[in-house]
Amino acid sequence: MRQRTTEIIILIVAVAMLSSVGCQSYTYRGETYAASSVRNASCCNEIQPQKINFLTLRRSPPEEYIIGPGDTLGVYVQGITGDKDTPPPVHFPEDSSMQPALGYPVPIRDDGYISLPLVPPVRLKGMTLGQAEARIREAYTKDRKILLEGNDKIIVTMMKRRTYNVLVIREDVSDKRTFSLRANETFIDDTNSGQTTSIDLPAYENDVLHALSETGGMPTENAKNEIVVIRGAMNDPQFNQGGIIEAIGSQPQANMESPYLNGANIVRIPIESRPGEMMPLSEADITLEDGDVVYIEGRQRDVFYTGGLLEGGRFPLPRDYEIDVLEAISLAGGSVSTAAGSSGGNSLRGGGILPATRVTIMRKSGCEQCAIEVDLRYALGDASERVIIQPGDLIMLEYRPKELLINSAVQIFQFGGIFRLLD
Repeated sequence: MRQRTTEIIILIVAVAMLSSVGCQSYTYRGETYAASSVRNASCCNEIQPQKINFLTLRRSPPEEYIIGPGDTLGVYVQGITGDKDTPPPVHFPEDSSMQPALGYPVPIRDDGYISLPLVPPVRLKGMTLGQAEARIREAYTKDRKILLEGNDKIIVTMMKRRTYNVLVIREDVSDKRTFSLRANETFIDDTNSGQTTSIDLPAYENDVLHALSETGGMPTENAKNEIVVIRGAMNDPQFNQGGIIEAIGSQPQANMESPYLNGANIVRIPIESRPGEMMPLSEADITLEDGDVVYIEGRQRDVFYTGGLLEGGRFPLPRDYEIDVLEAISLAGGSVSTAAGSSGGNSLRGGGILPATRVTIMRKSGCEQCAIEVDLRYALGDASERVIIQPGDLIMLEYRPKELLINSAVQIFQFGGIFRLLD
């Protein structure tokens, strides 16, 4: 009889406390709101970011190829560089996009001149192939009158285009990577892996788009929201292998309005931005020269952590959009439906008839740490209550004291019934 009376008292207390849960007030940011007065927040029509048009990362090719230092021309001057009775040699380039070249290889010097027999050096820098052929003809027929004008046979073709050596460092490319870490899960930690490639880009293809296409394509979701171009880094002793990231990270965020930071030749190109915020890119911004470095930083630290009634784990934050605390809980495998009065089962550890509604977000701010409390009962109905998750946040889901007490009372009552059946 005494045991029966105890069970009835526990049940009455649990029902009383359960009925009081929906009538309590909620304190948020120093203000008190009645639960019955909570209404759905009006969603703002926020302008969504747009990804960069990848065509803006490509140089505009000229109508005709312009000769410059580093090019190798095929030059044939009948009777000068070859016998009259011997046809000009044919060279088949390794680049399948180029046509076979006729003549003997003649490189363009750094000063823009070429050296030919019997005539002074001829400057061809800045000319097209047709103009170069006319200039060489002029050198042999007018400047020195070695050949008769109209009775000459001169051929100028492109044998090998000049190239620009560029270093591409990509931390978003990895052979093995696991972003989530759960209990009892095999985890391969390969977050420091990446890809460093030295590539030679032909003239007029020496731009950011071609550098990316040669090394795996546009940045993946594992990359930061920017492409960093470091000018002449391989020729600058301060940019050694260990100092490139330090040099980039040392640039103050306050100077983000300008593509060039602190006078250093660093260009930051956002992968996505809101309309009107994207700075126009000039040809000089996306053109790569010898020694330039293209750096794609990884997002290994852009994660959040879970604990408490949620299964402990580490999860990546999306790059291109923000997520709030409810979305983070769902991403971590938790359920918030029961907090709204749904009859769905409780997928969280601990069980009970009442779901856990207290969420504590532990957030680091410099050397300090602050705790942000969110009540799921109100966050479900008011979008303004949903805290946006930031990198490094720890999300702890816990029972409130009343929820824990009611669930404990119910479990005691259930156990009491079991023991009575066993008797």
